[in-house]
Amino acid sequence: MRVVLMVHRFHPDFGGVEVTAEVLARGFVERHGAEVVVVTHTRETEPRKDFPFTVLRAPSPLQLWKAISGADVVFHNNPCMQFYWPQLFLRKPWVVVLRTWITLPGQKLGPLESIKYWLKYRLVERADVLISNSRAIAAHVRGHSDVIYNSYRTDLFRITNTAPRDPNSLVYLGRLSEDKGIDLLIRAVRNLKDRGLSPRLSLIGDGDYRADLEALIRDLKVEDEVAMLGPKAGSEICEELNRHAVAVVPSRFPEPFGTVALENAASGCVTLVADHGGLPEAIGDAGARFRPNDVDSLTHELERLMTNGDYRESIRARIPAHVRKCSVPVFVDNFYAALERAVRKAPRGR
Repeated sequence: MRVVLMVHRFHPDFGGVEVTAEVLARGFVERHGAEVVVVTHTRETEPRKDFPFTVLRAPSPLQLWKAISGADVVFHNNPCMQFYWPQLFLRKPWVVVLRTWITLPGQKLGPLESIKYWLKYRLVERADVLISNSRAIAAHVRGHSDVIYNSYRTDLFRITNTAPRDPNSLVYLGRLSEDKGIDLLIRAVRNLKDRGLSPRLSLIGDGDYRADLEALIRDLKVEDEVAMLGPKAGSEICEELNRHAVAVVPSRFPEPFGTVALENAASGCVTLVADHGGLPEAIGDAGARFRPNDVDSLTHELERLMTNGDYRESIRARIPAHVRKCSVPVFVDNFYAALERAVRKAPRGR
């Protein structure tokens, strides 16, 4: 099968959608023998990376037309409307996956934006197969959407430390930005300290909210309890996660999915997530939840995880089965089956 995979940005750009595009393209080739062309706005930079598939960068209109005309199926890894126009004429089987909100929950739009996004919703809903990465995302479009949960880097995130972990050791992994709710977590650490507990929180990551968080740490006098480790990469992240018992994803904003919850769990951390958006689906029954944007609820759940060993271990026991369902091979095969379904479903000769 000849697959044209559209993605706004691709290697060397780095992010969740970019990595997912590479994982799928590589998997379609290596597991299913597909012929894949990745089409992207991202231009090549040195050093170049070799792929087992073709990468068409910043294509001209003619190049884009030729790529789509030779495809058995067109796959948008998140909607790429600037690459859509040949579909108006060629009408190839079309698969779209939504990896984030088209419009944000509660977002207020002006008249022109309302028209623009109304058109985008209606266009995406015309896909032969529409896929969302969580039920939360599927619920914000009309009609039927399949749900295929994100995978995680099984080659990077795994258990390397089988020794008992200190239940007081807490960790956050991700961007340091206001919407991630890290301030709630720091306030919860202060509350736990006031209750006579001994939390130790590590923050892995960087971002434009770092200075504000450092000021909050000083104001709350939790310098001894909170360590800012800065950005880590690759195996360093896994090794750091393996030093901690409890990971927290305290997002203020409803995440479309939350792959970081899988990464935490796969590294052996009992993971506590904000109970909104796609996060509850990402962690399933292999984690715990707290009321979003509620410091008291966060504090209560952390105290329970730190002090109740039976509760903590009952969650940990469910982690292996959960993360297996989100392995890369399962992820690739589910998407390839969706491509095959679109080819069968699409009207002949259209």
